[in-house]
Amino acid sequence: MHRSVVLLAVLVACSGKTPGADSSTFTPGVDSADTPDVTHPYVDQVQAACTTGETGTPEVTDAIRLESTVTWTLDFDADAEAAGWTDCAYTRTFAGTQRLDIPHVCPHCDVLTEGEATMTEGFDDCYEPLFGGTQTRSESWGYAGSSLFRRTGVQLPLSDEPLAEFGALSGDGTPVDVAWDSEYGVNDDDGNEVGTFTLAAAGTVAWQADPTTPLTDPFGPRAAPYACGWECNDPGTLSGAYPLAPGAVMPNFRLDDQCGEGVDIHDFYGSYIVLDSAQDDCGPCLQMAEQAEAFRADMTDAGIPVRLVPLLGNGLGEVNGTPSPTTHAEWVDRFQPHDPVLADKGWGYAAIGRYLADHEDRDISWPAWIVVGPDMRVIAGSVGFSSWDRIGTIITDDWAARGETGPL
Repeated sequence: MHRSVVLLAVLVACSGKTPGADSSTFTPGVDSADTPDVTHPYVDQVQAACTTGETGTPEVTDAIRLESTVTWTLDFDADAEAAGWTDCAYTRTFAGTQRLDIPHVCPHCDVLTEGEATMTEGFDDCYEPLFGGTQTRSESWGYAGSSLFRRTGVQLPLSDEPLAEFGALSGDGTPVDVAWDSEYGVNDDDGNEVGTFTLAAAGTVAWQADPTTPLTDPFGPRAAPYACGWECNDPGTLSGAYPLAPGAVMPNFRLDDQCGEGVDIHDFYGSYIVLDSAQDDCGPCLQMAEQAEAFRADMTDAGIPVRLVPLLGNGLGEVNGTPSPTTHAEWVDRFQPHDPVLADKGWGYAAIGRYLADHEDRDISWPAWIVVGPDMRVIAGSVGFSSWDRIGTIITDDWAARGETGPL
């Protein structure tokens, strides 16, 4: 019997970048406009639907609530003041609630919170004239030990480098001091630097468990088999971690499919998985989806199990966002996929984007892709889509290298 292999693909082209030259020899043999329902006994066996759920009860814990009050002070140097800039300050408060379902956003955090930051002082006479924006915005705050991590927005990756170190630890709601600073240049209307300013932040941060906000383990056992009929092949022995790297096991993650259920990516162990970080307003993403079933039929005909799994975002204007149920359903209705379509929560942008930058010397754009083997180990990744040929070559070359040369 053949061993099976797993592929993960996320394809990137909507940034206007030109995909690399395609030297593949794989040739699709099925017209995507009229794809037959191709089956194969080995593929059917690997991808057979599970019939029971998982034993156990998901753990429930109290969410961590984090609050802060920080004042930013702008101190312009003499040159900047001579050019008309004036020292000022503004203050923001933040209140956020812990999220357990997006560890890819800050894998180095002990706790990640998301919430709303509100400017309470200095908006009209300091912040808005200099930076524009609004008095309220979404932010992410996390901590690991005494290290603070922070960024504007939600479901966006936080830096590996801490923003600041706490002078003491909270945990019971006690405010602890925190401070950081940075220096920036000041430009005139023509873009010429006319001075600098120091932006110094100082304030307090506090966190504690909130018994009124219970959180259920988002990766806990499922009570029933998948309504959409997916397999449950997770061997239960994998221990992948972020960031992704060639040869390393991909960590499990769970996102909602077209049946409204959270799907564990490790349950597709034993198939190539093509994860495609897609946006519904990205032309190459749509082209990829239109040709996906023909490609899948070719792989199945060759006896190679493949799962093609789009990670659907909220459009190019919010690539880290989660699509609405309507957007999700419209994608499924349009392409009628054989495989899961998962509503993303920034996984593609955070995990694949980091992989591309670290190991493929590429910036993420849409679509973007990555290839993983049957043991969930990352093989390769890249950007751009013109056809499935390159991905097909990666799969078939890996299949042959593992001693898998075709159907039974």
